[in-house]
Amino acid sequence: MHLTQAVIPYAVAARLKLFNAYDWHQFVWRAFPERGQDTRDFLTRLERHEREDRFRLLILSASTPQRPAELAGASVIWQSKTVADSFLNHDAYRFQIRVNPTKRDHQTRKRVPLLEREEQLAWLERKAGQSGFRVLPESVRILPEGRQVFRDRAGKKAGLHHAVEFEGVLVVEQRDR
Repeated sequence: MHLTQAVIPYAVAARLKLFNAYDWHQFVWRAFPERGQDTRDFLTRLERHEREDRFRLLILSASTPQRPAELAGASVIWQSKTVADSFLNHDAYRFQIRVNPTKRDHQTRKRVPLLEREEQLAWLERKAGQSGFRVLPESVRILPEGRQVFRDRAGKKAGLHHAVEFEGVLVVEQRDR
């Protein structure tokens, strides 16, 4: 596994039109040009550092991401390092993750946000089970971050995120997952 940190000033993000979650998602895909639109095998985290007028983007991935060409000449820090295999041998981890928990509406077939705490926690537990770990429910904090409307770059496809931040402790049950 590889951990990459990109420190991107607000001005550079604005020049690149990185205004919402969808824009950032597409930007990270461009760091893996050989992948096309294959199954994603990376996780990202974007943090705002308002006092320093910059974003901090973290990418955890199976392969090393390439610095996107549009960053050429920009005052951006782009650093990657290999994550030691021993890091993945622990039984428990603290975690912090921002997600968009949804369910499919059976009538409309559209994804709808989960807004109730109990639904959000059940969603997290379901995802944990699919991924080979369990969360300690008593450790979990759920921080709603509000909704974010976005459009793709062509302006054709609209989307809506109801971002939620989960923090807590997870216990590994099936390490191979």
